[in-house]
Amino acid sequence: MTTAVKRRPRSREWENSWKFKLNHQPVLLDEVIQYLNIKPEGRYVDGTLGLAGHAVEIAKRLGPGGGLLGLDVDSATLREAESRLQPFGNLTKTRQVNFRGLQRVLRDLGWDEVDGMLFDLGFSSAQMDDGQRGFSFQQEGPLDMRLDPTAKDTALSILQTIKESDFIGQLTTYGEVRFAKRLAHLLLSETAAGRMKTTFDLSRACERVLGRHGKTHPATRTFLALRALVNHEEDVLKDLLKDAPSFLKKGGRLMFITFQGIEDKIVKTHFRYLAGLESGEKQFSLVVKKPIVPSDEEQSNNPRSRSAKLRVLERTL
Repeated sequence: MTTAVKRRPRSREWENSWKFKLNHQPVLLDEVIQYLNIKPEGRYVDGTLGLAGHAVEIAKRLGPGGGLLGLDVDSATLREAESRLQPFGNLTKTRQVNFRGLQRVLRDLGWDEVDGMLFDLGFSSAQMDDGQRGFSFQQEGPLDMRLDPTAKDTALSILQTIKESDFIGQLTTYGEVRFAKRLAHLLLSETAAGRMKTTFDLSRACERVLGRHGKTHPATRTFLALRALVNHEEDVLKDLLKDAPSFLKKGGRLMFITFQGIEDKIVKTHFRYLAGLESGEKQFSLVVKKPIVPSDEEQSNNPRSRSAKLRVLERTL
């Protein structure tokens, strides 16, 4: 049985340094700290370090025998996170690597077992607000969308080479986009004609096909689907779900924050399998049966948290 989250009071210093000065609010922070069940001497992994919002709070709770490993594939974000983790000295380590490098990094460090892992599959405010990264339809910039700026494929290069049938499938299954066939045809036709170069070009094309209905911008799901293609997000997530649980010690917890329906479905399905609800084997258990979602207060203060879902798995054997 789970207990209600006890929200600790936040000081004016915390608010000035995080919420207002940096304009970065880590999603579900109180819930993450509660359910991660941090031990001062424990070892923890923040697999999506971002601007270190979660990592700083984890590090604060570690003692001299503890450790925190932060991973991020984005070099610019990683540098910023490292500066914020400096006060914790040798308690924290960082590596520039995506999820597929998790096993190698842990083994290089000699971390055969860890007490907890957190993976926040959202994007940081810095990434979304930097128009030159091409992640947001609210900022004009190139059709890039690469988490790793050194990676080969950009959103534009994918639009220039992908088969229409494959693109329809991606928009339908990953983005859950309405009128996917019509939209895919328009986007690829505009690209071939040289009229698809910026995030605003893509956004306007989506609006032409889908119109404007409700609060959600018509380009939202298309951007998510295309970003997932650029960064191979679905395949990388599935590989991570296979690798990460094997590094948990007994009582260790694995946590995922998702923002898209397809990602949450993938995590939910694998967690249920590991908990024996599908396989009959039970080396793990679900800490919460239903995903934890942001409070009304958090959603009001941080609109980007609205679609967030937190799932928690614990190793029992």
